[in-house]
Amino acid sequence: MRWGSGSVSGDMTRTAVLALLARRGPLSRAQIADLLQMSPATITQSTKRLLTEGLLVEQAPRPSPAGRPSIPLSLVPESAHTVGIQVAHEHVTGVISQLDAEVVHSFRQDFDPAAPDAVATLTALIRSEIDELERRRLPLAGVGVAVPGIVEPETGTLRMSVRLGWTGLPLAARLREDLGVPVFVDNDISAVTAAERLYGPGADEADFLLAAIGQGIGLGMVLDGAPYRGAAGAAGEFGHMPVQTDGPICVCGNRGCLESLVSTEALLRNAQAAGIVPDEADLDDLGSLARTGDRAAAKLLETAGTLLGRALAGVINLLGPRSVVVIGEITALWDLLSDPLHRVLLEHLLPAVRETRIEVRPWDDKLIAVSAARVVLGAPLAAPRQKG
Repeated sequence: MRWGSGSVSGDMTRTAVLALLARRGPLSRAQIADLLQMSPATITQSTKRLLTEGLLVEQAPRPSPAGRPSIPLSLVPESAHTVGIQVAHEHVTGVISQLDAEVVHSFRQDFDPAAPDAVATLTALIRSEIDELERRRLPLAGVGVAVPGIVEPETGTLRMSVRLGWTGLPLAARLREDLGVPVFVDNDISAVTAAERLYGPGADEADFLLAAIGQGIGLGMVLDGAPYRGAAGAAGEFGHMPVQTDGPICVCGNRGCLESLVSTEALLRNAQAAGIVPDEADLDDLGSLARTGDRAAAKLLETAGTLLGRALAGVINLLGPRSVVVIGEITALWDLLSDPLHRVLLEHLLPAVRETRIEVRPWDDKLIAVSAARVVLGAPLAAPRQKG
């Protein structure tokens, strides 16, 4: 299991051990060392500290083929809790997660990022969750906040968010000061990507991409074992790849971005403008029309699948990942996008990367908040240079 180099700092062994036990359940020290490809001495030292902190516990010895009984180690789920927050342009979603990454509480509340007191409102929402943990005497490891936009990895400052309308906001510092607890802020798709690397099926892959397609479009990248964010945290703005010279104006102000053509927001807007669906229609209505033979609806989605496939082909040719994971609201329409997308991939992918897998995951509205909670547990990987 490669963890990369250069971009990962902090106690990555600690994070890797906790994530592995959350995924696999109880394991002996020898099994942990083997699965993480680390030395037994390193694992013994790390797990000793985790046992002392009360995060791990030894189970009863089990017979071993080698003769000496092995002692499995397991997490103590209730020994640490994290609060995960997703900030979107219309709502805030939050979860409380245990050390084993199990969600024990969730909420969703309307939110207006343009309001003068938006950050104070966000702080109050998080404070109420912390107060509930304190009331129940449950230990808090920290808070993870996922936002759409460009986040400085070193500081947790939101440099720019077109969706929220926030620019140059030192969000992590503000929240730490007001809440008095460790806070980590990350881009929403970067958070999901790091969580996938630690806790998801992608944990066993050192090179994969995660394409999130909904109202916006983002791309998470794990290269040589570590998430890649670019020099200033600006990597992954897949939605702002220019794909059509005379295309519509994007929310970023440029013209012809991928997001302005194939995001779920763009698809509905274009379908409404063409009279395919009424103004009050949603994504399900558009999909139903295409599935029941409406040619205009089917053509619109075929065009979207073609454009998306062409853009993905360019990224796959450039980075050569083993797989691409697709998430987001767009997955509800994947049966209508898949054929044109794969046809274009076959036309444009280089022979060396034609085996790249496209994996589509059912969308879960809490996924980003859950991933934000896991950013706290996996801070050396997910937010490597933030101090919390």
